[in-house]
Amino acid sequence: MDLPWLIALFALFAALACAYLWRRERAHSLKLESERHAAERAFRDADADARKRAEYLNAHFAADSDAVMLIAPDRTIIQLNDSARTLFGEWAKPGQTLMTATRSVELDEMAAHVLAGGEDNDRQIMINNLPHRVRAVTAGPYGLAIELKDLSELQRLGRARRDFIANISHELRTPLTSIRLVVESLLTGAARDPATTQGLLQKINTEVRALEQMAQELLDLAQIESGQAIVKLLPTPVDQIVYDAIERLRPQAEHKSLRLHVNVPPDLIALADADLVNRALGNLLHNAIKFTPPHGEICVQARAVAGDTIEVSVSDTGPGIPPQDLPRVFERFFRGDRARRNEGPGGTGLGLAIAKHVVEAHGGTIRVESAGVPGKGATFYFTLLSSAPQP
Repeated sequence: MDLPWLIALFALFAALACAYLWRRERAHSLKLESERHAAERAFRDADADARKRAEYLNAHFAADSDAVMLIAPDRTIIQLNDSARTLFGEWAKPGQTLMTATRSVELDEMAAHVLAGGEDNDRQIMINNLPHRVRAVTAGPYGLAIELKDLSELQRLGRARRDFIANISHELRTPLTSIRLVVESLLTGAARDPATTQGLLQKINTEVRALEQMAQELLDLAQIESGQAIVKLLPTPVDQIVYDAIERLRPQAEHKSLRLHVNVPPDLIALADADLVNRALGNLLHNAIKFTPPHGEICVQARAVAGDTIEVSVSDTGPGIPPQDLPRVFERFFRGDRARRNEGPGGTGLGLAIAKHVVEAHGGTIRVESAGVPGKGATFYFTLLSSAPQP
């Protein structure tokens, strides 16, 4: 083979080698470029996610009534909201360690566990002797956010619901058992005397009324709390409301030989929904009748007070209300000590809650005073707006 052919062949091999090396380098460059773009996308996504988490946390700090803290990876506080400051006090401030600020070993251990990649980020922890649900959410380079929700109110409501179920079950069982026994007596012919039969029928009527009262209270509360009860404020004579409520419950008072005293000036005109206020006042009267022993007294009064306000009060001579129960008497389903004593029968614990809802829907207030002394009873006061300013 002569020299020109060798040169040409060598040039061809050189060109092929160069092309191969160029393509390999190009492929490597493209791979590196692709990896760089992927890394940039991952960084942008991570940054965007961190920003979203930060925005979420800032929104929580601004609007959340629960305690919220932003914790750095070294478990120092970066930021906390007012609820957290209130919960943990003066020690809780940015720059402090979580342990120093909260004085909770369990909370500090939970934060360390989540920061280390642990998944147990939702626990119930006692803070200041109160149960709190604690949730820890990782926040990228910011560390993590801790949210503490006070469970004491939820637990109280849970206990109230359980008490209500127990109470309503007992209250339903008592009249139903009584009715069943009376009906069985009538069916077996035990009551052959007309007078005895009349007495048994009267017993059934009494128990049916008790069942109607319970059903009405449950319906009233459901309507009021759902907003379905429409309040129609019209000028209404207060004495009309009072006497209507008294006449409806007078048979129950006479059955116990109770003395009813009424002191309501005829010129008091309130802006009120007569049916709703009558129901609220009826609940207060029913409560007073229930707990006042035979031959006791009940007094209903109304008077104009300062401004455009009319105050109505219901007093009894029953056992009174223990001081520790006074703050809770208007809670749903609450039944205090006097409902567990022998002075009177139990109830659903809804009547006073309904009265409170009705009065507040009228723009008024309701309260109770009692020394908790048997015979001194209790006095319930509620206010209504007058239809015209009082002089």
